[in-house]
Amino acid sequence: MKCLELAIPPLPSLVTVGHAMWLPGNCHFERSFDVYDVIFVKSGAMYMREDREEYVIRGGQLLVLEPGKTHAGSAPCTEETEVYWVHFKHAAALRRLDAKDIPWSAVLPQGRDSDTKPSDQTMYLPKHGDVPFAKLLPALNRMVKLNAQLSVEEALQLQTLFGELLGTLQTEAKARPAPRSSELAKEAVLYLQNHWSEPFHSKSMEDALHFQFDYITRCMKKYTGMTPLQYVHHLRISHAVTLLAQTTLSVQEIAERVGIPNASFFGRLFRERMGITPGQYRLQRQRQL
Repeated sequence: MKCLELAIPPLPSLVTVGHAMWLPGNCHFERSFDVYDVIFVKSGAMYMREDREEYVIRGGQLLVLEPGKTHAGSAPCTEETEVYWVHFKHAAALRRLDAKDIPWSAVLPQGRDSDTKPSDQTMYLPKHGDVPFAKLLPALNRMVKLNAQLSVEEALQLQTLFGELLGTLQTEAKARPAPRSSELAKEAVLYLQNHWSEPFHSKSMEDALHFQFDYITRCMKKYTGMTPLQYVHHLRISHAVTLLAQTTLSVQEIAERVGIPNASFFGRLFRERMGITPGQYRLQRQRQL
């Protein structure tokens, strides 16, 4: 399944939602506008064209039409077709990629007390294909009802339901069969989460996961953006941050507790990840209390 990669935040904003029965002979008109148009077909079939690509949306499927592209019906409906549509506003997709290639395990920066804006993140939306209609239908029906009687009281609830709808669609994309390399990356991450405080040895990973370390490294790099050792350093610095904020242990003691006894090396890793030294971080936290 192809998916659209969208940059967040901000989250997509719902514009409108609707429901209709298309009769045989009905055909979508041609247009190009600056919103996403998500078409859900419950039963029957719709025939659409987006620029030069043609799609058939059958019962239990969706199609996401993108802003700035011209879309129109490529042929009239040949049977009674039940359709839901959702229009939302968001920036153009960063790219289109297969669900199996999405880096679901990629490590994102953690928010800090000193941050004034969120870090760059991404979300994923199936472009075209089967969707779990039974799961989506209650939310779609509720959204249609709220939109028809919209008031200040229901506005936030409507946007929240839309967010849940997007979450269900992303979960569906993630549930598609993943390649072995993706599964190995997840197993490697779990192994490191359980053994981060121990001395790092590539041979131990090979013995535990039954693959050569070079292959484990390639898989982790593809799906997390980090090598095994980089991921261990990430976990150790994350634990060090907690100890600096919640204890009075010295920097040297904390370095030893997280498995980096060389204080100089610990300080360099900490600064690379956090942008400041361990001492500066502790002082900053103390001033915020």
